[in-house]
Amino acid sequence: MDGVIANWVKGLRAHVAARHAVADRQLALNVSWDLSEWGVDDPAATIREFLLSPMSGRLKLVEGAAGGIAALQSAGFRVIATTRRDRMVGDDPDDQAKTRAIARQWFAGQPGLDIDADDIVFTEDPVAVDADVWVDDAPRRVRRLAEAEKPVWLLPQPWNRSVVQAEGVNLLFDGWDSVDDLIAAHSA
Repeated sequence: MDGVIANWVKGLRAHVAARHAVADRQLALNVSWDLSEWGVDDPAATIREFLLSPMSGRLKLVEGAAGGIAALQSAGFRVIATTRRDRMVGDDPDDQAKTRAIARQWFAGQPGLDIDADDIVFTEDPVAVDADVWVDDAPRRVRRLAEAEKPVWLLPQPWNRSVVQAEGVNLLFDGWDSVDDLIAAHSA
């Protein structure tokens, strides 16, 4: 979901900017997983706070995501969105339920994606979800998928440059605009 379909960086940046009382444009969009470029001391707590806030339900789409997903669906692919959001907020069941509700509401507000509640999977380990093809942005997950010889396509983001040329990783070099390469490689 986040970083592949939902542009979480811009939303998280607005959240961090509000907490630090600075304009969002003062915080770079080119940010790493540890959010060090923004001077965040506790990235896990910051992300947790963001995911529990209504702001996380108002994210914009990643550029080209709607068109890319529509192209996959038109080519016969069933698109399933996986997320760890509910695990990233800790063990409190109420917090987990709240983040799941926010994510479902976000998808409901994106009718052009044609991803309904049954196609949203909340899981501790997205790699364990059965799929024929993966599109991901998280470096560790991408490495695990490639090592397990699962077809994985990387959506380039500033935080995943370390896996762009990793063995077994296919690159959507032009983001979602390159989805035709994935379709051609995996269509029967």
